[in-house]
Amino acid sequence: MPTYVKNVVGTSRRKCRCSYGSRTWLGHWERGTGLVRPLKCQAKFCAYFTQVGAHVYWVGLDKRTIWIVPFCKKHNKRPSNELIELKPGTWLCAAAKVDCA
Repeated sequence: MPTYVKNVVGTSRRKCRCSYGSRTWLGHWERGTGLVRPLKCQAKFCAYFTQVGAHVYWVGLDKRTIWIVPFCKKHNKRPSNELIELKPGTWLCAAAKVDCA
């Protein structure tokens, strides 16, 4: 799993197109990973509650693939050029439309 991610800018208008359940990006993450949403933001050392499914790039991989990670609003608003270290064991889920089935 990744250690560092960067936020993707301009994704606030993107909508999850999952055909069932919660049509939020956090719901998408839960369906895609098979896990329950973590209580706390997945940015390392962050103690804020998870609030959003953030769109991120996995540092070191192709930037064309966008991933979803559970973040607080503070980390979701970080600039796109800032590295965000993730907590150990953090799972990401692809955000592509084909992953909404």
